[in-house]
This record gives sequence, structure tokens and C-alpha cells, in this order.
Amino acid sequence: MILGIDTSGQNLGLAICENGKVIASELTRPGLRHGEILQLSMDKFLSANGISLSGLSGISVTLGPGSFTGLRIGLAAAKGYCYGLDLPLTGISTLLANAMATTNNHKKTIVIIDAKRDEYYYAVFNCSEGHLQRLSPDQIGPIEDFKDIVDQKTCFLGPSHTAKQFIAEFGPSEYLISDDLNLAESACLTGEQEINQGRILKPSEVVPIYLRSDF
Repeated sequence: MILGIDTSGQNLGLAICENGKVIASELTRPGLRHGEILQLSMDKFLSANGISLSGLSGISVTLGPGSFTGLRIGLAAAKGYCYGLDLPLTGISTLLANAMATTNNHKKTIVIIDAKRDEYYYAVFNCSEGHLQRLSPDQIGPIEDFKDIVDQKTCFLGPSHTAKQFIAEFGPSEYLISDDLNLAESACLTGEQEINQGRILKPSEVVPIYLRSDF
């Protein structure tokens, strides 16, 4: 069983998967209080689902981009458990986790996360035909960056508070809301595949994906 953890934004996501299926999932919205509640939330989540720490076979965490503090807290917790329980560690891009968590059939889906300072973290994916294909790396830039890559078949996936601005700017494009997606589900599903294929991370070397050079 793989434990997924997401503390990359306002949500706290936890999930457990086994044999390619999510068997337990919990999403709460504590704001940026992850440091205060993560440990207790994890203990309660595992206990409520009858899962002990010794029953885990790995941990996977969202690595960013996202909230700088939130990412550090989630990764630190994941590293601590992996060190203490001798478990393998994996991680996933927050933008990829969003793309995995949504259900749509668009050939061009642009996943966005508000990076503040009038900038956005973003990446482009093909979500059609029952598979997910990455079409760009994770990037950061202003809304003007999207003008050359948006057409009438483009779908945006992002937070509700930026929907109005993007709809006004790119009216014909569909805008899906990402607020209630549990990215921990994507993390644990991808993590299970990575661990099974021997692609694990060294806890001492893993750092969050910030994208900004000043962090």
C-alpha cells in the first residue's frame, strides 16, 4: 500500500492505493495550516481506514510547484516516515497530478496554479483518448504567455479564483475547476508504478519544485 500526501496548496490531501486502485481518500481544506495538522490528520486517516504505518510499502508526495511552505512541510513529513520506516519515496509534479485527477477529453489541457505576482505555474497535457500525455514542461509566466498556445479546443484546469480572469481573456475555451481534486490520489497511483519499476528517490537529495529562481 502506498500513502499519497499533498500539501501543495490550500488543500490537505491524503490517499492510499493498492494494486492500481485508490482504496482510501480524504480531502480537507485547512488553508495553509499544514504544519499544525498534518501529523494528526495522517494518524487519524490511517486509523480510520484500519491501516498501520507498518503496512505501508512506500510514500509518494506532491513536489510542486505550489505553496513554498506547504511543499516543504509535506516533503519533510514524507522523508521522515521514509527514513524512520525504511520505505521508498517517490514524488510527482503538482501540475501532472492535477491533469491525472481530472476527467476530460481535451487534446490540449492547460493546467494552471496561481503563482501570485501576476504569474501562473502551468503545463500543457493531452487528456484525450483515455491516456495522458505531457506536451510541455512545468513553467511559470504571466497570462500573456498563453495567447500563443490557446485555441478554441483548449481546456483550462485551474483554481476557481482565477476562472473569471481566464474566461474573460480566452472566452471560447472551457475552464474546469481544480479546487476539489485530491492530488494525493494521483501521487499514490504514480508512486506505486514508480516503486514497482524501481524508480525511487533518495530522500537526502529530493527538493521541492519551486520554478522561481529566488527560492
